[in-house]
Amino acid sequence: MKIFIDYFLNYLQTEKDAAKSTIHKYRADLERLFNYLQVTDINEINQNHLRDYLNHIRQTYNYTSSSIANKINILHHFFRFLHNSGYISTNPAILIRPPRNKVKIPKVLNEIELEKFLKAPDHNTDTRFKKYALRDKLIFTMFAYTGLRRTELINLNWNDINLGNKYLIVRKSKNRSQRIIPLHDRVISLLEKYLSERLPLKNNALFIGRTGERIHHNSLKNLFDRYIKISGLSGKCYTIHTLRHTFATRLLNKNVSLVNIKNLMGHRSLESTQIYLHVTGKELVDSINSL
Repeated sequence: MKIFIDYFLNYLQTEKDAAKSTIHKYRADLERLFNYLQVTDINEINQNHLRDYLNHIRQTYNYTSSSIANKINILHHFFRFLHNSGYISTNPAILIRPPRNKVKIPKVLNEIELEKFLKAPDHNTDTRFKKYALRDKLIFTMFAYTGLRRTELINLNWNDINLGNKYLIVRKSKNRSQRIIPLHDRVISLLEKYLSERLPLKNNALFIGRTGERIHHNSLKNLFDRYIKISGLSGKCYTIHTLRHTFATRLLNKNVSLVNIKNLMGHRSLESTQIYLHVTGKELVDSINSL
């Protein structure tokens, strides 16, 4: 069965230009499927097999409805490819429907919490990290004022920044499309100070770690957790992605249109952006309750 996975992933790479992370995720999921089914003929697989498999992973791994929906999406893509390519006579996934997702309201920092967090690098007493205070302050200020995803920020290079015209270009996004994001004066000020510290530039990566190489995902998470603790915001289940949610919510509160927020966030559709209407709705309720 591995050969069918290889055919499919090769198609995604060559014709759909799928990201390496997508290929890795799809391979892991499909290998898990075949390990569970233990079939010898691809045409033996039917809807019942797939439903049994989905029930199995839901119970075994305690997946959320959203995660199960993602797994079903992979099954749809895989079996549609096999059917369209003539490897199978019928598509067993065609009637498998994802569970309805409950609207999950994203967590956001309020204005006071955001300011405390963005100033946390100035209050770091650990001498090992004091010399990185400016870099760290810029990283999290940029998250909060651009709405970048973590991978997008990591992939930024100096030539993606236009200080004169005050914008940055996201060249490698989740949706594999470029977008331009204007830069707030607060970000520009930190960028100029950071650039003066980095000169002469020996690495085109905007943010580098202690090894001199591009900063790593885990390093960002550790930094975020450290500054959340310094800010006294531990226990609120905030993540780096919370800063992206906070960015969108603040824009909405400033009456920026959903279409403009969608474009700044790099969402494919307004449906993803509309979740922030629920956040501001909750804030309105909280405002009334505070009277």
